[in-house]
Amino acid sequence: MGKIDNAVTKKLINEMSERSQHFWRVISEEVINNQASLFVGSGVSMNAGLPSWSQLLKPVAEELNLKIIPDSDLYAIAQYYVNKNSDAELRKIVSRSINTTLVKNEILEQLLDVGFNSIWTTNYDKSIENELTKRDIRYNAINDDKNLASINKYDTVNIYKMNGDISDPSNMVLTKRDYEQYVSKHSLFLTYLRRELVANTFLFVGYSFKDDIVLNCLSAINEYLGAGNSCHYAIMYLDDDTTPDFAYFVTDLKLRYNIECLCMPKDDIPIFLQTLNSIVRENKVFISGAYDDVPPEIDAFADKLSSALVDELFKNKFRISTGVGRHLGTLVTGYAHQYLAEHNVPNPTKQLSMRPFPFHLKLDNDTKIKYRKIMQRDCSAAIFMFGQSRLTNEVGHYSLGVYQEYTIAKELGLAIIPVGATGYESEVIWREVKNEINRYYYLSEGRIDALQNCKNPKSLAVLIVDILKDITKYRRVQQ
Repeated sequence: MGKIDNAVTKKLINEMSERSQHFWRVISEEVINNQASLFVGSGVSMNAGLPSWSQLLKPVAEELNLKIIPDSDLYAIAQYYVNKNSDAELRKIVSRSINTTLVKNEILEQLLDVGFNSIWTTNYDKSIENELTKRDIRYNAINDDKNLASINKYDTVNIYKMNGDISDPSNMVLTKRDYEQYVSKHSLFLTYLRRELVANTFLFVGYSFKDDIVLNCLSAINEYLGAGNSCHYAIMYLDDDTTPDFAYFVTDLKLRYNIECLCMPKDDIPIFLQTLNSIVRENKVFISGAYDDVPPEIDAFADKLSSALVDELFKNKFRISTGVGRHLGTLVTGYAHQYLAEHNVPNPTKQLSMRPFPFHLKLDNDTKIKYRKIMQRDCSAAIFMFGQSRLTNEVGHYSLGVYQEYTIAKELGLAIIPVGATGYESEVIWREVKNEINRYYYLSEGRIDALQNCKNPKSLAVLIVDILKDITKYRRVQQ
């Protein structure tokens, strides 16, 4: 976006800048605690090349000799077309407009990377489902009240499509009649929405709040809970045409519905969300490593190092992700469960993510890469320890699986911490990293050598966590 000369826009952007740090902290904590919901409006789909609701109805309005203006009742225009022609004809027009080739949607990509397990949308298209499929993330699309019985809260993203889905045009909410009958026909949907508005913090993106459905739910909730109702957030688009009445609307959302708006130019949204993504991931680390047949002293070293590292990570508020590699994965997860139980940590699943690699299956290389990307996708750093497999016979390597996890970690932009002192593939990775040490600012000043030469489990664990702390500090400065 070019230089902004609009005084209203400037004021709203300044207010957003003052509140952004608070927003990032609150939403990141709620996402980690699985207490955040995403609400996607048509503005997000427009970013993928799909028409807005008004653009969708433009040919309909033209046939009716009507002109669409910002305050037009679009549901009424759709109803007028049905009254003149037929309901089936309107749904064909809408279906044809939505079934188009989508372009890259950076806003949606960043939103889905945040890791919301609950997504609500008024959109008919399948862009959310398509993006989740690309990421190999399981989802459950709920298009009708009857589908609510299929909700799965465990390791599945639930997509609540409030206005229906393009796959079933006859049940899409399009006309004034559909809108007026929404409460009676979709009462269960609204009950679920109200429940989640009470229990979770919502982030609304690309949603205009013009259909009143969400605001009516919030109004009813506020009547009972008052000041005790949850605060929600909305990212609103701005440009040089933003008018004073929009600023009043933003204030009204805050005062009457407890929705705090963060207003910014559309081009700034991906960067804003990228920062949120970074904060959500900053304290989650992936531990890579496994071994098959090692001398007893190496096994004992692995045991002590796993215990010390888990203890040090959890004490310093880091979270762990692991593919549960052979032997080492059992040690890490065992000590993690022990720590979480002894310290009575609530919601232990947010502290320890176990994504076991299916060693028992014969997988092609592409499938192996897919599984390994899933293990690391929400992490900021990767720690490599040991790495020895009887199946690896390539000269210069001890575990091609651990090495593949290293190449994936680099591709994903994770910080790399190779514990060369544990030997095997981790030492191979350590040598590669040392040869390119200028790329790893956090391993300078002797740290890279200490990762190779230190043999004390407790000291190694402290060193690794100190490195992770410095990485976090550096990234925060860059934000």
